[in-house]
Amino acid sequence: MGRTFVGGFESTYHPASGVDALEVTGHVARYEEDLDQLLGAGVRHLRYPLRWHRIEAEPGTFDWAGTDRVLGTLHERGAVPIVDLVHHTSYPDWLTDGFRDERFGPAFVRYATAVAERYPWLRAYTLFNEPFATLFLAGHQALWPPYDHGVPGLRRLLLSVMPALAEAAATWRAVLPEAHHVWVDTAEHHVGTGPGTAYAELANDRRHVVLDLALGHDLDLDLDRPFLRELVTDGGEALLTLPPLRVDVLGLDYYGHSEWYYDEHGGHAPSPHPVGLADVVQQYADRYGLPLMLTETNVRGLPSDRTTWLRYTLEQYELALSRGVPLHGYCWFPQVDSADWDSLLARCAGRADPVGVLSLEPDGTRRRTEFTDAWERAAAGLPTAELPAVRFQPPCDAQLAGLADTLVHWPWRDPRPAQTVRALRADLPTGPTGPAGSPDLSDLDHDSREQTMTTLPSSAAPTTTEPTQPDLVVLSHLRWHWVWQRPQHIVSRLARLRAEVGARTYVVEEPVAQDVDTPRIATEDVDGITRVWLVLPVSASPFPRSEAHPEERGFEDPAAACYGELLAQALGERTLPPDVWVYTPMAIELAQRLEPGRLVYDVMDDLASFKDAPEGLVLRQRRLLAEADVVFTGGPSLDRSIRRQRSAGVHLFRSGVETEHYAASRLLRDEHERPVAGYVGVVDERLDLELLDELAAHLPDWTLRIVGPVAKIDPADLPRRPNIEYPGMARYDELPAVMAGFDVALMPFALNEATRSISPTKTLEYLAAGLPVVSTGVADVVADYADVVCLADDGVQFAAACRRVLLDDPRARDRRARPLHARQEWDHIASSMTRILDGARQASGGAAAEETA
Repeated sequence: MGRTFVGGFESTYHPASGVDALEVTGHVARYEEDLDQLLGAGVRHLRYPLRWHRIEAEPGTFDWAGTDRVLGTLHERGAVPIVDLVHHTSYPDWLTDGFRDERFGPAFVRYATAVAERYPWLRAYTLFNEPFATLFLAGHQALWPPYDHGVPGLRRLLLSVMPALAEAAATWRAVLPEAHHVWVDTAEHHVGTGPGTAYAELANDRRHVVLDLALGHDLDLDLDRPFLRELVTDGGEALLTLPPLRVDVLGLDYYGHSEWYYDEHGGHAPSPHPVGLADVVQQYADRYGLPLMLTETNVRGLPSDRTTWLRYTLEQYELALSRGVPLHGYCWFPQVDSADWDSLLARCAGRADPVGVLSLEPDGTRRRTEFTDAWERAAAGLPTAELPAVRFQPPCDAQLAGLADTLVHWPWRDPRPAQTVRALRADLPTGPTGPAGSPDLSDLDHDSREQTMTTLPSSAAPTTTEPTQPDLVVLSHLRWHWVWQRPQHIVSRLARLRAEVGARTYVVEEPVAQDVDTPRIATEDVDGITRVWLVLPVSASPFPRSEAHPEERGFEDPAAACYGELLAQALGERTLPPDVWVYTPMAIELAQRLEPGRLVYDVMDDLASFKDAPEGLVLRQRRLLAEADVVFTGGPSLDRSIRRQRSAGVHLFRSGVETEHYAASRLLRDEHERPVAGYVGVVDERLDLELLDELAAHLPDWTLRIVGPVAKIDPADLPRRPNIEYPGMARYDELPAVMAGFDVALMPFALNEATRSISPTKTLEYLAAGLPVVSTGVADVVADYADVVCLADDGVQFAAACRRVLLDDPRARDRRARPLHARQEWDHIASSMTRILDGARQASGGAAAEETA
């Protein structure tokens, strides 16, 4: 796995017009020049088309001259072509009915066999490019020949093509057993809300149908497969019994328009709420378990727009890699501007399409641009974070506005004057339009919507006497003065943003029992927020939650039934209903009593898996997930778990870091007598105490310093050795100094149900402090930080890793960690959450709109 760059050349032939894209762009005449540029950039792998329509212009007669020249050149120069036998409608003219022609199957198998036998040195191949997209546009949408339509049309084309494809695959497997079959198709994602929900579900099933039929994958009609069921019911039963073919690598083609959003206005692409490339490829990885490649991506725009899309897709590619997605190649497609894709080849007139690494001049010459330079630097290994981040220009800025929340960490700059073009005014029909084949979801008028890239809220915004935003009420199971974690980081920043517009922030904690006669509300102003908690009489609530903290009570305590009423009275009358932000499902009744304008659930942990989890938590979580307007999740594993219960309106925000705060640790570090391996955080059932004991035994010349409060476990169970220290809890402002005393940072988590979904905040904090990190294989750590964290399984391995990482080059570690820090600063996270919340309010006049991120 890795960031291997792959080149590609567009070759689609359109039989109805006789136009061949490879000829229009001049590649047939300039192939040596084009290959020189590609190979000179250090790229050795490329997707390369074989033009069946030219090779077999007459049935059974093959002309290999042109193909021999190009493939011979590639072979001699050590390149690795992934040959593409049929690219969309690139079949010979004598197949007059195209994919529906009864001669298609035998002719395709004959041609495919001839290619395999003529070029036995080939190492990779694509038998049929984008079979779903091609047959859908030709058989369902009537956009390409043979212009069939609907499910019956698609079924006819599938029955013609799929058996031949299976036979050709078996032939290639027999003739070239070592070569890799790269199945290439579109990587789609569909989301719907309201009347668009059902169509999105249908489209999400439809995107997988062709590959599933080819592999024999999940073809049980009892499963929730609406499109497959419709296809089979329409006469496609024979498709269920195709001989399964073998796929070695799944190639995914992803563009801005690969993600669709459906609502009462119809379908929108690009989606205003994209989940992003990383999440889309993760879905395909989880479904098929195959090695993957990004086999196509580009954006139609100016060179600066292409540069920015390159940075975005590479960042997402690397994000997917960090999650463990087995990606093996990145292909910007095509290498030279293509032609006529502005109409999806419906009108072939030789118009250049500005998408290539090299731009195409009217006379066919290739022109280098700033994007060419950026692509070549990236291919040579330039870190993605060092690529230019140039603001999108029209129309890309509006089309890709949905990406804004994922790109707030970028160091944006405006396009230079030489990079811009003067805008031309054109009167166009207003309103979003759906894709061909998307349903007419409503008779409502289509309002014109203008979307732009959003910017961070200004820290200099003036305060006002009348708040322009509602107050924020946070309901948390964690007390503000306890270990500084995700809630404190996020809420303190949200509070600053609210204060700028005159709104207040309240953090409502669980009740406590004290010597009082009647329940009452207590408050404390601290850190820009107001702490609020309910004080109960001990006599009314005689049963403590734990012996260690006899005063603690839960939101669910029967004696706390008055909490909602007292809290509402304490908050007083408000012009705007409050935004209520929840960290524990046990507070859902309290949240409902406050009658929120917007209800937010920030899922930071799988609380149900924790020791002594309260009864009723799981049922309350289901209710909260159903009723929340917006849901945030704190890590990939947690996000996947939540999306199994709710898919819309869920946004993944990994826990972040305040880099500047922890960077002070580097300046405070000094020499000490013996090496120190340290841990900072709560000491509870999530730590592997046996591992700690074994680690201390195998590092007798080291000190193990475990800094943090003990919770939910008996302190007597902690390992005790002369070289283990337990100094207790440290305040957030003390942590840089604490970490300055470490040489190695530890994350010795047990691998159990309580850690299955954790995404430790301390990972980035340790790295920001300049420390090497050794961790057990917690899923999210493996997925997100495997390149910068040393993984070990037991105390013996931990000890060896601690000694080894002391010798690591800290500069190399910092280089690998820098993009993670830039992407996950708490300031950026809080600002992005604010924009999502604002968007939810605006989308429905105060009620949140469902979306994904």
